[in-house]
Amino acid sequence: MKRDLRVVKTLSAIDKAFLELLQEKTFDQITIKEICDRAIINRATFYSHYTDKFQLIESYQETLVKGIREILYSNVKGTSLKEIMDKEVKFTIQNVLSFIKANKDKVLGVLESVDIATFAEYFSNHMFAFYKDKSVQLGIELESEIEKDYVITYITHAHMGIFLKWIQEGCIVPIETMSKYIETLTINGVFNALHLDEV
Repeated sequence: MKRDLRVVKTLSAIDKAFLELLQEKTFDQITIKEICDRAIINRATFYSHYTDKFQLIESYQETLVKGIREILYSNVKGTSLKEIMDKEVKFTIQNVLSFIKANKDKVLGVLESVDIATFAEYFSNHMFAFYKDKSVQLGIELESEIEKDYVITYITHAHMGIFLKWIQEGCIVPIETMSKYIETLTINGVFNALHLDEV
């Protein structure tokens, strides 16, 4: 369904105003009035979209997770882990990194507004669900479900840590290079150690 252009422009103005203010002061110091003044909208318009600034930040988190999940589910379609590693991993990682870089301001906005641990937990929980679903679809078996959960937790948090470090440093390292790092660490590290590269 086509979105109302006026709504799109309003939300964009709110985003721009809020992210600019975060460069000048802390999240706690920012008021709705300041956001509205900077965005050149009235308070009623702001409240027609968000209940408060916390919901604004939550919308950023939801947008980021939804975007990454869509990339993962649309790109990772192989019927075996080997097929995914051979054909899809590098391309998928590059798409995820490109999405993160394109939304860098929102990621940094979230990190300025909530503590890193909270954001990491929110993100990791959603990524855990994806990896868990894929492990079931691909029939990946380890010694126990407990071991599988720990492996997925390890991979999820490792990827999260790399993404956060990369974006906090301004995405200076090229996407192609970062993709290679992640691919090497995941496949040559965890997958190889557990012989998952043979599945």
